[in-house]
Amino acid sequence: MISSSDVWPIIKVRLGLVDEKLKPLIDTYIAEIERRIKHYCNIKSLPDDLLFVWASMVTDAIRVDLPNVDEIDDTVGGQAGNVKVGDTSVAGGGGSGGGLTNTSKAVIDQVVFDYRTDLHHYRRMGWGR
Repeated sequence: MISSSDVWPIIKVRLGLVDEKLKPLIDTYIAEIERRIKHYCNIKSLPDDLLFVWASMVTDAIRVDLPNVDEIDDTVGGQAGNVKVGDTSVAGGGGSGGGLTNTSKAVIDQVVFDYRTDLHHYRRMGWGR
């Protein structure tokens, strides 16, 4: 079974982070996505085969939620507020507010967090909840 300590090195490489300045913040994303995977699949621990799915989900969540952080901005095309995942691109609001609007975040959530096909194989029936 995998743990959060297995995910951090993958995310660090994928985001090109040279130091661990953002690690405490990224750890919160790792923990939240782990909880969401466990809840969706109705499992108590994550099997080894979900390591890269977990890392991809966290990486996508970070890119969507933190596009204005300099270290993350470099991984989403260099334009804060603009996020491209696969062939879908969403431009956030410009100006001093910066960042993504609630509407565009909802669209991105639909695209980015649609990992059901990857998770479905591990989903278990929940009895007596």
